[in-house]
Amino acid sequence: MEKETEEVMEEETEEVMEKETEEVMEEEMEEETEEVMEEVMEEETEEVMEEVTEEEMEEEVEEVMEEEVEEEMEEEVEEVMEEEMRKR
Repeated sequence: MEKETEEVMEEETEEVMEKETEEVMEEEMEEETEEVMEEVMEEETEEVMEEVTEEEMEEEVEEVMEEEVEEEMEEEVEEVMEEEMRKR
């Protein structure tokens, strides 16, 4: 009887240990998965932000260039107009 009780206790202890080990493993996997997902999201967010910033910079440079070209054109037109006025 004592031996049977001891065996049952050992089996139950083993089952409990297996269950706890499984739970701990699941928790660790969930935590690692979450960490990896967070890292991936951070990296992707950073990349997107860099791309957006780069695009904005390119657009600003383009706008400034267009403004400069427009100003130069206006100045040239003005000069030509003045010359025409002088010729008359």
